[in-house]
Amino acid sequence: MIRSRTTIGARASRVLGALVVFMAAGCGGGGDSTGGTGPGPGTSTGAFALSSPATLSLVQGTSGAVTITIVRSGGFIGPVSLTVSGLASGVTGTLASSTVAAGSTTATLTLSSSATAAVGTTTVTITGTASGVSSATAAVALTITAPVSTGPFTMALSVSSFLVLPSNQLPAFPQLTVTRNAGFSGAVALTTTGLPGTLVAAYSPSNLTGTTASVAILDIGTPPGTYTATIHGTAAGGLGERTLTFQIVVAPATTGSIHWKICSGSTPQYFFAVKDGSGPWTRIMPSADTVYSFNIASATGSIAMVTNDSGGYRTTIYQYTAAEMAARAASQCTLVQNVTSRTANGTFGGVTGFRTSQVGMGWWFGSANGNGSFSLLNLPPGPLDVVAFRNGEISAALEIPVDRAIIRRGVNPASGAALPVLDFAAAESFAPTTSTWTFTNVGAGEPMSVSQLFATASGTSAYFSLYPGVDRAQTVRTIYGVPLAQTIAGDLHQVVATINTVGTPAAAPNRASRQIVAYARTLTADRTIAFGPAMPAPAVTVVSSSAGRLRASGTLPTEYSAGVSFDMTQTSTARFATIHTTRDFLGTAGSYDVQFPDLSGAVGWDTQFALRSGAPVNWWVSGGGPVLDLYDGRYLFNSTRSRWTGATTGIVAPADGATYLMGRVIGTTTP
Repeated sequence: MIRSRTTIGARASRVLGALVVFMAAGCGGGGDSTGGTGPGPGTSTGAFALSSPATLSLVQGTSGAVTITIVRSGGFIGPVSLTVSGLASGVTGTLASSTVAAGSTTATLTLSSSATAAVGTTTVTITGTASGVSSATAAVALTITAPVSTGPFTMALSVSSFLVLPSNQLPAFPQLTVTRNAGFSGAVALTTTGLPGTLVAAYSPSNLTGTTASVAILDIGTPPGTYTATIHGTAAGGLGERTLTFQIVVAPATTGSIHWKICSGSTPQYFFAVKDGSGPWTRIMPSADTVYSFNIASATGSIAMVTNDSGGYRTTIYQYTAAEMAARAASQCTLVQNVTSRTANGTFGGVTGFRTSQVGMGWWFGSANGNGSFSLLNLPPGPLDVVAFRNGEISAALEIPVDRAIIRRGVNPASGAALPVLDFAAAESFAPTTSTWTFTNVGAGEPMSVSQLFATASGTSAYFSLYPGVDRAQTVRTIYGVPLAQTIAGDLHQVVATINTVGTPAAAPNRASRQIVAYARTLTADRTIAFGPAMPAPAVTVVSSSAGRLRASGTLPTEYSAGVSFDMTQTSTARFATIHTTRDFLGTAGSYDVQFPDLSGAVGWDTQFALRSGAPVNWWVSGGGPVLDLYDGRYLFNSTRSRWTGATTGIVAPADGATYLMGRVIGTTTP
């Protein structure tokens, strides 16, 4: 092949040029005395690269920083200049330094979004340049979003729905919370729209300068239905308005074959819901006289109710079979009566010194020192028994003896009347019987106490002594009783023996750890009776910290198989919860797994009712039913008691000779 002269000449020129460059490099490459233009000091023929986070997301009105990393190579060690491009409208980019000095490897870029910056995603480009080497770039995909709630504050309500209760029943008022954004401290005016004129939402305060307001719902003859209320919060100074909605339900009393009567009119019932088997929780609307009616079609059912307690809320869960549920409802008011205006009063006689006497009439009791006076309140209508006991001098063994008693049958005084003097020196007074009970299966040094009560067939109950005496390790005790001749069929003594356990932590209340509850018409025979075993420790876990839900699971000794109760007390927030579960509801022998249910789906569930997250909860799990002690019913306070079995369900009245054993274990958990 013959090539042209032109082609050959061009190739020769290129070879010659390359040779010149090679020779120049071999002669030092740093320039020459004639002022050549080769690379300067501190540079090289190397390269560099830039890297940065791939993405950054900003809310309008905020800023964020990204780190730019410089990686040098090939001998390049010089400074790098940085510039930023591709910024969207309303976005600025500020470099901590526009030049990254030799030896430094990072730079910080702050991207700021104005409140009016365009929403969307753009690519921000960072370009680096340096002397003698090629430039490099890095890219950040910047996303600008609008605030979830634009403006100076947000609002939240403790309920998503509200059930209007009968006018004679006190509801729990939902709580509205306003959270102010930084820089806003002004008032928020609260108003409501969307409701008929007969349904009103009132706020306290209506011009909110703090963080919370109560919402009172007032109904003036609104027809049944579900109404959507819109709450408007308007910031002072024209800084914007926020809204939220919730449902208000007006409904007639629920109907059903099971009628659960609330027997103490002095305790508000804020919430009452029923679960039929595994179905959803359904809110029950009470009648005007506080009767909750419902049906249980499944084999088991549950009730959840919320009342007030110590300025806060107590949630109680009952888990029964359908038959147990119906029986409990029927016996709910056996001893507990509605609050009435009927009263009686009187005085004791035949009491020397400063000794104490007690009297019971209906479900109320009174006491006094010496020949003092007493008042009996809230007495049910009709004839009532009157039962009184006089205490003797406290013995050296710290027992509180009982030396005289009086029983009057079928007394029917007018309201406010004075009873004839209860004179323990008069002929109607009689001496109690005594017997010796020996308690076994008591650990060395375990303190215990004994308290006694006498209940008549007509529903009056009275305490043998106002207090059970000092807890002590003595296991042989004197038990007092009413002689057979002074009793009638249906009368029962109740003897409660309790082993006490120091609270955990030390500042918490002491709790009973094991207990015996025995019933008998007469108490004349000596007896040896054993406490049950120690209750095994459960596993207590958090189901949901935000909803304050705890769970307890463990094994249940045979002696305590009647059922299990799980109590939770959060004294720092005045929140309390108890779950009562019977053996037949559990359906398994020897084990249990109970937890606070999710009630958020029921109409009117208020997050204020729940245990609060972050605060410790003292809990106790009781086998055989709720153990009774000073803090949760050791004395069967008259205002709350009802006839009960070992599981204290109230399902079956205790019988002559019945004995129930209970055990408890305690601990602390923080949801």
